[in-house]
Amino acid sequence: MRLLLGACGPSTPVRVRGISGGDWRSRIKSKSGRMPIDRDEVARKLAQVPVEERFVVRRTAIAAGITRHLVTAMLKDSRLHRSSTRIKPALTAQNKHMRVEHVLSYIDDESHEFESMENVVHIDEKRFNQDTNKRTYMLLDEELHPQRDRKSKNFIPKTMFLAAVARPRYDFHRKCRCNGKIGIWALTEEYVAQRSSQYRPTATRHNFIQQDNAKPHISPFDPDILAAGLEGGWSIRLIFQPPNSPDLNVLDLGLFASMQSLQYRIPIYKFTDLIDAVDDAYKTMSADTLDDIFLTLQSCMLCILKEDGGNQYKLPHMGKAKLRRANCLPRDLTCELELYKHAIRTLQSGDRGSVFLCVKTNTRSTRYKSVITLDLSPYIVIWHTCDHFRPEE
Repeated sequence: MRLLLGACGPSTPVRVRGISGGDWRSRIKSKSGRMPIDRDEVARKLAQVPVEERFVVRRTAIAAGITRHLVTAMLKDSRLHRSSTRIKPALTAQNKHMRVEHVLSYIDDESHEFESMENVVHIDEKRFNQDTNKRTYMLLDEELHPQRDRKSKNFIPKTMFLAAVARPRYDFHRKCRCNGKIGIWALTEEYVAQRSSQYRPTATRHNFIQQDNAKPHISPFDPDILAAGLEGGWSIRLIFQPPNSPDLNVLDLGLFASMQSLQYRIPIYKFTDLIDAVDDAYKTMSADTLDDIFLTLQSCMLCILKEDGGNQYKLPHMGKAKLRRANCLPRDLTCELELYKHAIRTLQSGDRGSVFLCVKTNTRSTRYKSVITLDLSPYIVIWHTCDHFRPEE
């Protein structure tokens, strides 16, 4: 062997041993054992299974004729991902056209940029639960989960709240930033007990939910509302949002969910504790979070135009937190010209081109629709001047 190595070139021993390219590692592991299954073939089998049957791993594997390991491997490789869906309101053709009209009323006709929405106040009500049925904790081996009990999990006590918010902005007159949080009010009545009972002793305070609270969905043409909107030099009007459209209200879009997650961090056993927790969650919520929800509202409006007024859309991820850290977050989004023209053609095809009317005032951000349907639900308050907005404390 020594004579052979001495008589040949430096690359000959490599070829003799069968190691091409100088790779000395063994190939036994790569050439032996079970060969991997083609993931593209697995994906084709999964595609033949209806989406309605692909909700758990076991059922998906049986329907596709593959093993559960392959389904788990596809999830791990991100070839298959989990996605949650919620039931959305059913929309009629008229509802879709009204949604398109509502979105177009916030887009400038020339620049096709969304208005800043600084003259809009969103008002809505929500019932906050004292607790949720299912909670998840991270426990050590020797720890026990907290004891949680109620009379019935189907009848967890709740309290109605009314909230009003506007978009945060900087007040150049007062040289301070307005957080946009106008207020939140619990629709309850607090009074002193007149006599002792099995529920409370005499002279103790107790909160009750008002059964006959004032109906907030009042007509925008109500004489008292019109008169109140002109007091103090203001010019305030009420307009309704389109029917079956919770995605066009900032409170339903994300504000209430953000507050509910903060409220669930505190264990609650009484009505007073719930009111305090909701108030603290409202105060704790940052102005940046509220501003992000307004930007998400504009993103939803663009998706509504793409779906011709529908609500079966997937909201794109903007990465607002990353853009805000880089100081690149836009104040308002811009609608593409083709999309804007397509929305106009959608209204014209539905014989609703004459309904889309806007009354322009002396400022760009104070437009509103002059044609309003009265049988709609949550409303929006619009004012024409923002000089009296409350600054951030």
